[in-house]
Amino acid sequence: MRFGFGALVLTAAVTGRVVRVEAPTSDEVIIPAGSFEMGVAEAEAVAAFSECRNVYPALDIASIQGAANFCDDYQAMLSLMEPRTVYLPAYAIDRDEVSVADYRACVRAGHCSLDALVAGDERYVANETWPMVNVTHDEAQRFCSWRHGRLPTEAEWERAARGTNPMALWPWGRDAHNDDFNHGQPRAAPMREIDRTPQPTPSDLYGDPDDSDGFAIAAPPGSFPWGASEAGVRDMAGNVAEWTADAWVHGTKTVLVRTEERERGSTYLESGYVDLDAYNPRRDGGATSPRVVRGGSWRQPAFFAQSNLRDPFGALYEPNRRFSHIGFRCARSLRTPNP
Repeated sequence: MRFGFGALVLTAAVTGRVVRVEAPTSDEVIIPAGSFEMGVAEAEAVAAFSECRNVYPALDIASIQGAANFCDDYQAMLSLMEPRTVYLPAYAIDRDEVSVADYRACVRAGHCSLDALVAGDERYVANETWPMVNVTHDEAQRFCSWRHGRLPTEAEWERAARGTNPMALWPWGRDAHNDDFNHGQPRAAPMREIDRTPQPTPSDLYGDPDDSDGFAIAAPPGSFPWGASEAGVRDMAGNVAEWTADAWVHGTKTVLVRTEERERGSTYLESGYVDLDAYNPRRDGGATSPRVVRGGSWRQPAFFAQSNLRDPFGALYEPNRRFSHIGFRCARSLRTPNP
């Protein structure tokens, strides 16, 4: 287990001298049991739809689910994520994203697969301080089990990112501050033209790197301490997007979807919070069900990183696939003391 250190100043009772003691700071953050507001209000869904249309013009990316276009799909999904009060038992969650060095230690211990270290561009694993990417959902779970933990549920992830303030849309509060996290920018129009495909593919997930936040690509976990959440969890916005335990499963609802010409009522099969349990919810799905990814990344537009939004490409995040912009952090349940 890794430890950072913070200073604790004590005054000696006898001599009156001031003594500086280096106090260890845990890698985990304890989230106390309690309720919080989870979900997306109507105005926030409309704003996200507008951002989507700016980033992914309707002619560039077709619909995943068969709606008028990709961003109509996204708004339909967000309409199913209506705000609701959720209760979570106490749990612990990693302060920082899992790094390449962390993952290498698991491989050396014989518990984790080497495959993730040799998949994709070698630059992603050459720097051991970078967050670990190109891990499948199963490999991420295996690492967390080695650490006596598990992947956080979507609700646990959102609670750690958003805190207990229902008005908070980002780890630090209500308003976006794009210098406070490592994000990308929309793909340049010429690149959209070159990469245009009739159906979304992993390459369509990406925007272009943006070094205005100080990092053109990934940053060592914890590089933006001023962007930490209310609980002190870092990089919940940007750097790498993160696997959660939840499956991207479907609910049904009739919604109004905005198009350029009109509003029309349609019934959608889409992943949201329909019938979400109020107590410690988790959507299990099947072994091959896509998984919920949260938090945005260094190669995606900044709005993806909003604490209550899902990645709009979630239907493509199958658990056996690898993505150079997706990493993870671990959580663990805490036992409730007997009364």
